[in-house]
Amino acid sequence: MHHVYNTEGFVIGGTNVGEANKLLKIFTKDFGMITGSAQGIRHLKSKLRYSLQDFSYSSVSLVKGKDIWRVVNAEKKDNMLTSFRSEKKKFEIFARALSLLKRFLHGEEKNESIFSIFSSGCLFLEQIPSHSSEDLRNFEYALVLRILHHLGYLKKLEELAPFSETSAWDEKILLGISKHKRLVLQEINRSLQESQL
Repeated sequence: MHHVYNTEGFVIGGTNVGEANKLLKIFTKDFGMITGSAQGIRHLKSKLRYSLQDFSYSSVSLVKGKDIWRVVNAEKKDNMLTSFRSEKKKFEIFARALSLLKRFLHGEEKNESIFSIFSSGCLFLEQIPSHSSEDLRNFEYALVLRILHHLGYLKKLEELAPFSETSAWDEKILLGISKHKRLVLQEINRSLQESQL
């Protein structure tokens, strides 16, 4: 009898395998970035089909295999593609942030702090008015700063600590980022270059 692990995660994307299977990259709360095999998911009658679409936030049930996980059940909590369908800028920010996580998180390792930053950030992003380009840009800078800080790539700078070392999301964060934009961009670019990933 295989043990079933239950967690939640963001489906980043997948690769078709065989006639109807798919290998999925899922950023999970309890196991970090995993590769999961979903059997028969491309069949129209598949129960997993809608719960594991790209950019979905779902509860997933997993069985640990020798090399990869097997997804045995899933229930969609939110589909960011649907949430941001009419808000292209928001969706692009969300997709770029997931892409950044995919680039930096290798191997299965629980990273609850980054998961929390990302999931709470998505909720805050939904509240930002779509027409406010500057707020959306500042939000993205803050999110990237926090991810880089928790991964250990960000220099410890007093000016950036109020944005990178907090878990709060509010208007003050966006205003602060605006005031320190040059330093914020400088540090993000330096961290990304030095990571060599």
